[in-house]
Amino acid sequence: MIIERIMSINGMNALLQRPTYSSLLAEYIVQTENPISWIIPKYTKFGGETGESTFEHIARYLTESGDMVNNESLKVKHFPSSLPKAAFTWFTTLPPNSIDSWPKLEKLFHEQFYEGHSKIILVELSNIKIRFAKTIDDYLNRFRSLKEKCFTQVLEHELVQMAAGGLDYSIRKNIDPTFVKSMSQLADRVRHLERLRLEKVRHTKAKAKKEKVAYID
Repeated sequence: MIIERIMSINGMNALLQRPTYSSLLAEYIVQTENPISWIIPKYTKFGGETGESTFEHIARYLTESGDMVNNESLKVKHFPSSLPKAAFTWFTTLPPNSIDSWPKLEKLFHEQFYEGHSKIILVELSNIKIRFAKTIDDYLNRFRSLKEKCFTQVLEHELVQMAAGGLDYSIRKNIDPTFVKSMSQLADRVRHLERLRLEKVRHTKAKAKKEKVAYID
């Protein structure tokens, strides 16, 4: 108070203006009223800690919201109630009146908190090896399943290069990923090479058996 009085006497009171809070949500969202008798759920919290899945949190939030999910404004309005700690701090740093739709809020949420997990997933994708799968289809299905957990957008030809990198060298040396445009093309190419390899093995065994019989005779 003493400092404020001195600054006021010296014409410096303009510097004492305190910040005022402005909602980050669009005005029409703030003014949306809850349905009569609707009780705000005790939402599961997302603190932005390592290992937390943003997709799981969104799914849980929508499930816990019940019928409210049919009202986009209410979905947006109550989402901050599920954000404590660092996650809520991040939310308060968004520009005033910048959130005007659920897709925009969800996109920003994923971009902020899913990045680290996505990097881990991309490393895992690059390290998948076909030797841990029984067939090429098992390998590619496991590859696609892991990719679905990654929020980072990866172009199809980049996925092909990652998947091709995990194939056995005997197969990989006969595939040029630059000419394979999709995962389905990669699967067809690998199946073709597998058929050729099996035919060669059968031919070799048949030839060896024939030579053995001829030798005995």
